[in-house]
Amino acid sequence: MSFFRLTVGLGLLLITAQLPLSLQAAPAKASSPCQLSVRVESERQHDAAGSVNSTQVSQQFYAMLESLAAKVNCSVKPIALPAGRAIKMLEQGKLDVMVGMSETTERASFSYFVGPHHTERVVVVASTAISDAVNRLDQILMFDGAISVTEGAYYGPQWQQLLRDNPAIRSRLFAASGNQQKLAMLVSGRVIASLEDEAVVDELLKRDDLKTKYRKLFVIHDNPVYFAFSRQSVNPALLAALSQQWQQMQLTGEVGRLRQHYSSAAVVNAALTD
Repeated sequence: MSFFRLTVGLGLLLITAQLPLSLQAAPAKASSPCQLSVRVESERQHDAAGSVNSTQVSQQFYAMLESLAAKVNCSVKPIALPAGRAIKMLEQGKLDVMVGMSETTERASFSYFVGPHHTERVVVVASTAISDAVNRLDQILMFDGAISVTEGAYYGPQWQQLLRDNPAIRSRLFAASGNQQKLAMLVSGRVIASLEDEAVVDELLKRDDLKTKYRKLFVIHDNPVYFAFSRQSVNPALLAALSQQWQQMQLTGEVGRLRQHYSSAAVVNAALTD
């Protein structure tokens, strides 16, 4: 699958330059009976943070979705949206699908889950000024400063319990519009730590300008993540077709090949930048 080179630009132009080539075409083809709108990260907000959309992990997610949609004769339209707004639009049926979504009781009331397509491990990432001996959430809270999280994200029962037991912590949280803004807040020094998907962090920390300044401290949660389709805009017949085709993609090995392709690409890119 071919990709555009990373270009200098703002907004959706920058975002779509990171996505699989055929996913970049916003309008649906005339022959496609359906078009699925999908949320993508907003544009780069800090040069040092890089671009989440250009990571092999992100590209893998959208390549899988694109292939799945094509098998039910649908096209995919990326839309740049803040995470919190996207979840609300998914609930309202104004957005068709989001990738990398944890399944929760609340989300299941307005979403169908197909997958999983990835196992997410949420890690605490912080400046190297914080000792790597810090291995618990309560220890992080001993340091002054804010912690960045993604608005509307699910970080597991340990995090939920911490918020219930210590409601004052909420005043120290920066609710970012997405992973891109979270990383920008961290590298600009505006927060002391951030909660991130380990797969994304592992890629970014291979960069020379980041690996000496930031470190993973510990894992707070891991769970499978899915394609979440809106119950309001995706009808049962289409859902059944999507679920069936996803199973076929697994049985034929296509899912595994896509994972291997992007994992291999990540290794090659890391070697080229060392």
